Amino acid sequence: MAGLKGNVAWVAAAKQTVKGTPITTYPYCWPLAGGSISPVRVVENLSETDANRDQGTAYVKNTGVEGSIEIYARDASLPFWGLAALGTTVPSGAVNFTHVQTPATTLNYYTVTKMIGNTLWEQYSDCKVNTFGISTAAGEPLTVSIGLQGRTSVRLASAPTVPAIDSGAVYNFNEATVTLGGSGSNLVSSFETTLENGLTMQQTDDFVPYDVVEGQRTATVGFDMIFETLDEYNKFHYGSNVGTATVGTLFETTAVFLFTKGVNNSVQLDYLHLAYEEFPVEPDPGGSPITASVRAVGQRNVTDPVFKLTTKNQVATY
Repeated sequence: MAGLKGNVAWVAAAKQTVKGTPITTYPYCWPLAGGSISPVRVVENLSETDANRDQGTAYVKNTGVEGSIEIYARDASLPFWGLAALGTTVPSGAVNFTHVQTPATTLNYYTVTKMIGNTLWEQYSDCKVNTFGISTAAGEPLTVSIGLQGRTSVRLASAPTVPAIDSGAVYNFNEATVTLGGSGSNLVSSFETTLENGLTMQQTDDFVPYDVVEGQRTATVGFDMIFETLDEYNKFHYGSNVGTATVGTLFETTAVFLFTKGVNNSVQLDYLHLAYEEFPVEPDPGGSPITASVRAVGQRNVTDPVFKLTTKNQVATY
């Protein structure tokens, strides 16, 4: 027997109504571009002063579900994971819909099912999204990474019923419009963003965790930028695009990354209050054009969300 083929795999997912009640009807199913999700077990050993050189007896401390899956960005299904990662969605429109998703205090629970090799089927329940990232580079597709944590795992004896694998058009960095500080820029050659929800597992009187709980949220952005003008560099070091004296405060700016396939199909990521944390500019003895690997973090604001995802498609609700 040659073994199971690694490229025969998918994940399906559905939003739960309450903790503890998994869903068996799935609205979406995705092929994987990378990563996986699996049950996990923490095993430890007893430690006693019993004069024995052999390691102590092993025991299971806890179990759970962890993993990070990677899929390509398609506008029909991206808001599903946007809602899972952020917590709030506001749809509008008819036939052509706009979904605006922003961070909420609490996150929904999800049921996730994995298939590998048409042989292994596992169902993971009470999952939440710990990390949500989108990355791409010049000429490359948008890759979405979803880091998950969950409470329980069940191996299914037979294949569950799932919809057709998502096969819509994949977004590419060639379809990007980048706006920094309110002005368009053609100098950005790569992009990555990560929202982290700081999840922790609560264990009480069982090896199965009691709950998965949200922690402190952070939103970060990184992009490579051809160093052609001083505008953004000055903002980081000198407080404005024309500053010359070092300042002791962080300059807040805005960043919008829009990927468009048409007037009714697009993906847009908005940072309304963004502060640069790194803006390195280094010489190259070989004479290659300088590229700055910029890093920034979203700032807390009383009225605006730290991060906003807006998707246009032909799906009514999530």
